[in-house]
Amino acid sequence: MPLDETVSPDFVEENPQKSDYFEIFRLVFGHIRLIAGITFLGLVCFSVYYLLMPDLYTASAKIVIERSESQQPKSPQEILIPLFRGEEDYYGTQIEVLTSRKTKEAAMKELGLSPLLRYSVRASHMKDSRVIALSVTHPDPELAARIANAYVDIFVRENSSENLFISKQILQLIPETTELSGAETQGDLSSQGFNREQFVGSLPSVTADVVIRKLNDSKLQVEGELSELSQRYKPEHPTIKQLTERLGYIDQEIKERTQKIISNLRANLEGKINITNVKILEEAIPPRRPSKPNRPLGIFMGTLATFLSSSFLVFLMEYTSQKIKSEEDVQQFLNIPFLGYIPETKELVVDKGEGDRPPKSKFSSLVEALNKNSILADSVASVRTHILFSMPYERSKRIMLTSSIPDEGKSTVAVLLALSLTGLGRKILLIDADLRKPFLHRYLGMENLKGLSDYLVGSASLKEIVRSVNGSDLKVIAGGTISPNPSELLSSERFRDLLDEMSKSFDRIVIDVPPVLYIPDGLVVAKHVHSGILVCGSGMLDGKIAKTIKEKFEAIGHALIGVVINRANYEQEGYRYRYYKRYKKYYGDEGKDAGPDGSLAASWERMSRAWKKSELGMRYGSFLKKFR
Repeated sequence: MPLDETVSPDFVEENPQKSDYFEIFRLVFGHIRLIAGITFLGLVCFSVYYLLMPDLYTASAKIVIERSESQQPKSPQEILIPLFRGEEDYYGTQIEVLTSRKTKEAAMKELGLSPLLRYSVRASHMKDSRVIALSVTHPDPELAARIANAYVDIFVRENSSENLFISKQILQLIPETTELSGAETQGDLSSQGFNREQFVGSLPSVTADVVIRKLNDSKLQVEGELSELSQRYKPEHPTIKQLTERLGYIDQEIKERTQKIISNLRANLEGKINITNVKILEEAIPPRRPSKPNRPLGIFMGTLATFLSSSFLVFLMEYTSQKIKSEEDVQQFLNIPFLGYIPETKELVVDKGEGDRPPKSKFSSLVEALNKNSILADSVASVRTHILFSMPYERSKRIMLTSSIPDEGKSTVAVLLALSLTGLGRKILLIDADLRKPFLHRYLGMENLKGLSDYLVGSASLKEIVRSVNGSDLKVIAGGTISPNPSELLSSERFRDLLDEMSKSFDRIVIDVPPVLYIPDGLVVAKHVHSGILVCGSGMLDGKIAKTIKEKFEAIGHALIGVVINRANYEQEGYRYRYYKRYKKYYGDEGKDAGPDGSLAASWERMSRAWKKSELGMRYGSFLKKFR
């Protein structure tokens, strides 16, 4: 379905993937102080760590290991094992030998150093070459170069000695001639089960020769014919004689060819007997600059790791938290109706005040706050609507608000709810039943001369304690003089009679009671009211504690009708903030609560809204939408 051209492109539904990214950003931004603090601490720690690390120098030497892939081996080891297993296998073996403990011990002994000397050695095969690079890292550049050179020198000498030994052993096994007498075959080697003819015939250089292969094939063919004809003819038969002569000729050819190969092989070994296939390409020289540590990179990577770790910690705390912060938490821990959010409004209370001094606020009264702060007013109205429609009128005439622990804002919610109910044209009475620490009179800017406790002890009349609120039709009964036995006063018949009498004059009564986790006053008042509401400060209350409060009310037969989450931080709860932002934009309330100061931000918002509503702005928005 095509969008109406009169609708601003900003109201098009957002991409869900972008919304998820937005939530992640909001979550990180909401805990930016914690993340920034941990990241800064990581920056300091990694800076100190890398600044205290000593400079390390790396000296490198290079050696060349010749390796032939031909059938004629260049090293004595390949005479017996000529199979080529690949560059990685061969050079990997050489690297292991070069960096082995035996080489290390020999190098330390040659240099006169302790075997416990700490340094790092690393060897690698340079791709597409026969070069192996050896690197030694140590705080002393001169010593690093000496150790690297000692390693390669010992490796070259050991390789040469090994080649010399193997070459001598093989030369003893290879005869100077293939004409072996019976005495040779019956010597010491023969007594040990060794046959020189079989050894020579099994040499890869002989078996792999093309000429010998053809001669062996011809010999097998002649032998087969001779065996077949011997069954029909006598040895004097001309054909038998001819095949016999031909077989002798082939054997002589094989011997001569083998003699030639063995002669070449001996000449090759004798010529290379003192030559190694390993040589030094570059000797190590003392480096001028340290190779480690890379302090800027190390500090950056460490700080980045700290930032990512702290962000992960925030996510972990968010998704494993047992605190009640959202509607989902209410359903998980309490399984009772959720009545709504009251947003955190920093302008509402700047200073709570002390003693009888009223709290300071940017608004002259709560009535002004509800009129000027659209988010606050709409949130309170939403809570009010949930309460009114959650039960019949007869069961919602007396509403009690309580909390589990202090400072969750139950008194603030009670005042806002009472003012919101008054806005419907109803007669509303607000009672401060927190006789231990009365607070509502200070919040409303009243004096606490006479109140509920004074009436309950008989020192004040109803006319003296029921007072009006400036700028509103709301009536209030303050807490009065602090009483040493508030539970007894609230459980008295006089308090019940007070509520019955006030119910005749007012449509609804809103009662603020103390936190009920350790104080029984709220449970006592619950017996005289129709409905109870639990106020939870966002992120302040553990779900198990709230569940305990719920069970307390259920035990006395007065279950809570719902939960209100106070001080909801929309800056941290990204999804709610996003929806409220779109709501404000849609209904034209953007910037409504920015204040009458005519700030630059408010002016910019007004200009932006005017541009988006203009014909040119809408065309520009449609043009951008095509490329999104």
